[in-house]
Formats: sequence, C-alpha cells, structure tokens
Amino acid sequence: MMYFPVFTQIEGKRCLIVGGGKVAARKVHTLLQYGADIVVIAKKVCDEIKEILPEKSIFEDFIKNEESDFLEKEIQKAFLVVAATSSREENHRAAELCHAYHILVNVADSEAESSFIFPSVVRKGNISIGINSGTGSPAVSKQIRCQIEKAVPDYYADIAIFMGELRQYVKANFEEEAMRRYILKTAAAKAFSKERVLTENEIKEIIRQGQND
Repeated sequence: MMYFPVFTQIEGKRCLIVGGGKVAARKVHTLLQYGADIVVIAKKVCDEIKEILPEKSIFEDFIKNEESDFLEKEIQKAFLVVAATSSREENHRAAELCHAYHILVNVADSEAESSFIFPSVVRKGNISIGINSGTGSPAVSKQIRCQIEKAVPDYYADIAIFMGELRQYVKANFEEEAMRRYILKTAAAKAFSKERVLTENEIKEIIRQGQND
C-alpha cells in the first residue's frame, strides 16, 4: 500500500493512546518528541508510561465494556488516536469510532484499519526524514533508515537552523523576490559546500554580489 507523505504539526495537540503496554509506550515516546499533549486510556498502564506522563493524563481501567461511552467521548476530543491494546477486538472498536468521527487513527495490529502510519524516522536536530517502504516490512524501512543516517551528517541540522534564521532576515529586509531567492539559494549552496554555517562576512558578500548583478 502506498501512503502520501505528510508532515503535520502536533505540538500541544491532544493525541489519544488506547492501550498501556510496551507498544503504547513506544508511541508515547515518539509523540512526546514532537510536543504532543498525550492522554492514555487502558485497562492497565505499564510503569514506563507512568514514569513519563503526569497522572492527570492517564485513565487506567477505563476500557471495561462496550456500553461505556467514555472512550467515544475521548476520541471525539482527539486530534489523532493510536489503538495499541493487546486485544484485536478493542483495537477494532477504537478504529471504528475514529473512522465514524473522521479522526486520524493508527492501529498497531492492523495497517488496513489505519488512516495513518508511523514511518521509520531519521532525526538530525530539526530535520525529520520519514521513511515508508510501501511493503509493510519494518525491516526494509529500518535498513533504508540506517543508510540515510550514514548519508546525512550532523552539521546538516546546524545549516537548517541557520537557513531558517537567514530566511526570516531576508524576508524582513529585501522586498524583491528575485533578490530573496538569490541570497537564500547562494547561501545554502555555499553552506553545504563548506559543510558549516556561514559567517556574517560571507553573508554580506553574497548580498553585495546580488545587489551588483
């Protein structure tokens, strides 16, 4: 199955984890890296989750019967949901509720029921590279990730931050779109060729050359 690659902002957004075991704990760790506001609902929550989430974010022993509407109400409040219980029936129920309310859901034991997946990720500072092999094989994605990790040096993260700051400066100080493009394109090319962030004098020289052309 092919997935359309999308990066979404989840900082401060409510992300619901249904399940409290090792799989759920891994998802909690992943989402916390991106600033998510996480809520966990489970029959039993493992110590690992209890150690990293505040007590108010954990609802233990709340998946008792299908008559309860607690889960349904929590799903309606969520930006996205991860169904990661050890029960196929409970995961299926959570997925059905999410689909009914058009809430994004990842089902740990059923890619077919998932409306999004967790890709294999390479992180270098603010740089995130998501990988999905399209084969359903985590082993393939892991091998690709290892190759990319070797190919992307750590200084890329420094350059990315530098270019973000330079972009803001250029937008605030230069009105002509052609000049903006020239400065940013030239600065990026030079930074990557030098394998480092550019100095203030190097930026001034790029600006001077752009103004003289």
